[in-house]
Amino acid sequence: MSNPRTPSLLWRAFVVVGGGTVFAVAYNDSAWEKWEGVAGDAIPRDKFKALAVGTAGLHVTEALGAYFGAKRAKLDSPIRWAFASLLWGFPVHRRLSNERRRIQGKGRKNKKA
Repeated sequence: MSNPRTPSLLWRAFVVVGGGTVFAVAYNDSAWEKWEGVAGDAIPRDKFKALAVGTAGLHVTEALGAYFGAKRAKLDSPIRWAFASLLWGFPVHRRLSNERRRIQGKGRKNKKA
């Protein structure tokens, strides 16, 4: 049984809505005007741009880590692990770690007394 590369539906909704909002407000003038009409200038637009760039950089770094981790563990299609990590972020790394343990036979043991 293969371990899915993508996280739960709730996490995916959070990423799409939250990340989409940050990128839209940072780089789309009409989205920024709507945001400014609702929230005012409590958070300047340059902060949104910095957050968007930081998020993109973090996801690229996570994708590289997932790619090399999957390749080192000799898992099938490390590029798919990297792409999933690029899209969804850190929950993919937990699944990757579990898959590596499963493949290596080092899974958690149920200890019942």
